[in-house]
Amino acid sequence: RPIDALRRRVLDHARTRAAQAPGLFTLTVPTGGGKTLTSLGFALDHALHHRLRRLIYVIPYMSIVEQTASVFRGVLGDDDAVLEHHSAFDMSDMDETETEQRRVASASWDVPIVVTTAVQFFESLYAARKKRCRKLHSLAGSVIVIDEAQTMPLGFLRPCLAALAELMAHYGTSVVLCTATQPALTAGQGFPAPEALEGAREIAPDPESLYRALKRVTVRDIGDQSDEALAARMRAAEQALLIVDNRMQARGLFDALRDAAGAAHLSTLMTAAHRRAVLADVRERLMAGAPVRLVSTSLIEAGVDVSFPLVLRSAAGIDSIAQAAGRCNRNGDGAALGEVLVFRSEHDAPP
Repeated sequence: RPIDALRRRVLDHARTRAAQAPGLFTLTVPTGGGKTLTSLGFALDHALHHRLRRLIYVIPYMSIVEQTASVFRGVLGDDDAVLEHHSAFDMSDMDETETEQRRVASASWDVPIVVTTAVQFFESLYAARKKRCRKLHSLAGSVIVIDEAQTMPLGFLRPCLAALAELMAHYGTSVVLCTATQPALTAGQGFPAPEALEGAREIAPDPESLYRALKRVTVRDIGDQSDEALAARMRAAEQALLIVDNRMQARGLFDALRDAAGAAHLSTLMTAAHRRAVLADVRERLMAGAPVRLVSTSLIEAGVDVSFPLVLRSAAGIDSIAQAAGRCNRNGDGAALGEVLVFRSEHDAPP
């Protein structure tokens, strides 16, 4: 497929940049352009060229941690080389020895590749507890990939950037800010704080041309919509994703669709195991061409690998709309463009 050739070009170009001196890099690639494998290829080549010790892959949501760790294990063919570290990791299938080995690895991050959450990573730098600090030495001489960099919380952005700048300046690390919607975090981009980063180097080939080549959707504003109208639109489509920011609204919309074929629901109120099971069923139904009507909160937007022909998104910032569009026609299948419909409802916060 043409999109596979484009992903290969992005990966090959990024790997040619791996010999550059350690420091700050950006990887700006539209959703569906192969950011995960491109960042892995660049990080491994960069570490090999500069004798760096490990890759630390930092992700905002646990659902993407599980997905990314699985992809890395499949590519490398070595489960022991990848540590998946987050609060909801399931150790029920491990024996006593495996559980102890994982406990030790989680405390020290003394493994080649760590896939973890932003909470684990930044609390390791700032938490006032010795237990959290035990892994600090493992950050030195590493490649740190901040996936979905735009999700770093605004209220903690300055200390987050200060920590990254310190690691690059005095601990021999390289940092890659990886996202489809690159935030303005450098002084040159006008970030108004002394913690602004400096010297970012883009490793993707001409991001603007990539966005044109990877145009797979149309975005249309459909104005005010009641919950009843949204439920009717979902029923009329065989495969559709509806994203709202209000968890109670998401549950109410799912209840209105519960009897429809392939109805499903995702929310941060669900356990990680439940979300995994729902996503696995959704992906299976999408691959089979079966009906699937998924109602979700915004947790699905940042990196979850699903592809719907129709996405409905409640009105939000342009970065959220772009991320929602990443769940639509993700692989550019067929000649028709996917459709993203932006709406407003009575549940939206007042402007």
